[in-house]
Amino acid sequence: MGTYYTPFDARRDATGRLYEYQCPSAALILCNGDMQEGCRLDGVRITPAQMEKVKAVLRLFEGPHDFHNFTADKCSDEGASDTMRFVSSFTCVGVRVSPTTGVEYVALQVQGDSFIYHQIRKMVGLAIFALRYVDDKSRLDFVKRVLECKSQRYVPLAPSLGLMLERVLFQKENKTHGCHTVLLDFEEVSQTMRVFKSTRIYPEIDSREASLGPTEGSFSVEHWLKFLHRTRNVWGKPFAQHAPAPGAKCRPGSVSSDLDFLFQHSRSNSAGGCLG
Repeated sequence: MGTYYTPFDARRDATGRLYEYQCPSAALILCNGDMQEGCRLDGVRITPAQMEKVKAVLRLFEGPHDFHNFTADKCSDEGASDTMRFVSSFTCVGVRVSPTTGVEYVALQVQGDSFIYHQIRKMVGLAIFALRYVDDKSRLDFVKRVLECKSQRYVPLAPSLGLMLERVLFQKENKTHGCHTVLLDFEEVSQTMRVFKSTRIYPEIDSREASLGPTEGSFSVEHWLKFLHRTRNVWGKPFAQHAPAPGAKCRPGSVSSDLDFLFQHSRSNSAGGCLG
């Protein structure tokens, strides 16, 4: 009898995925109303008390939820089974300061079995909006309402810059060689992975954040925060309350033109398009 090897499929046998989102600290602090100052990313440092507020918001996403409002190509009409996901953990795991731009970043780390299209960016987007525009007393209830709502609501999509797949998890015994069961683990190369992030990925994020303009599909966080501020009365609200008038012409750069772009983006997503 020959040696038998259990087939291994990286996608099928994965038990979880770990993502990191590098978010500027300035995006996670309650807005003081002065957007010229509030959108500046450099020089802002998050305090321990503010960090606890961030963690409290992120924890709300943990557990099983219907994320139909946190994706671009699915909606509640398709049924909860298509958009149900389990988030194992969502927290902050560290802070770094860019040596080239002086911008402080908070590492948001989320782990789950799997994620649907745009889910992580929309979770981050809603967290940023709640932390910037909802007062401390109402913030957690606001996030819960949007998260648990069965109807379609607008949830901001955070920029793709900063989001990375940290690792694929194989936490059960899923690979057999002969009589020996081997746990597929990345600890042996974890230091190499950290060095790669520090020397290649983080500098690229810093460089692109400083160079990207307010163009569709390539928002820097700084420009996106200005967009978020102009459209702050929309987020978390039902679709029907903010539909633009058919054929309405809007002044470029106005709130109306932002919302018109938002709805055009929504329609293009339903046709198979995407942003970021």
